[in-house]
Amino acid sequence: MDTADHIWIDHNRIERMNDGLIDSRKDTSYLTVSWNVLGEQNKAFGIGWTDNVTARMTIHHNWIHDTNQRNPSIDNVAFAHLYNNHMQNVTSYGNLSRGASKTVIENSYYQSVANPYYVDTTAASLTQTGSICVSCTGKQQTNGTTFKPGDHYSYTLDPAADVPALLKQYAGPQGNIGS
Repeated sequence: MDTADHIWIDHNRIERMNDGLIDSRKDTSYLTVSWNVLGEQNKAFGIGWTDNVTARMTIHHNWIHDTNQRNPSIDNVAFAHLYNNHMQNVTSYGNLSRGASKTVIENSYYQSVANPYYVDTTAASLTQTGSICVSCTGKQQTNGTTFKPGDHYSYTLDPAADVPALLKQYAGPQGNIGS
């Protein structure tokens, strides 16, 4: 997606494709990515490729598994809110806040993930609360001041411990949606 806005990617299984499974580029804003299964790929989800810091994104209830990088990599996003995601078997890095991004991570579940969450520069900020890391290695780093997602919209957090089972049952295509 380049310069798109008001996009919702929901209940998909996206695996084993060419470069990145989802790429949100060049000031795409008001993007919600929810209840998807992304996996078996080098690059799962890249965000950015812009000098502008205007985009707003919500990424929740996604199962990202058997990937290497960009899970997502968040570059120059004004507000990136990630919650209740499950990362599993990630070999390079999980969530990366880059450039001047402000990233909030809440109640996610990291399982066998190298570098679950961190920032690449002092200009990027990342806060994390309530997440669980199991058999993870490397960076679990926060930095700076971000934002309060509840000031922008209402949402409900599931307990991080419940996320793997919840996503196993409800993420990806569902027979009762769209029939």
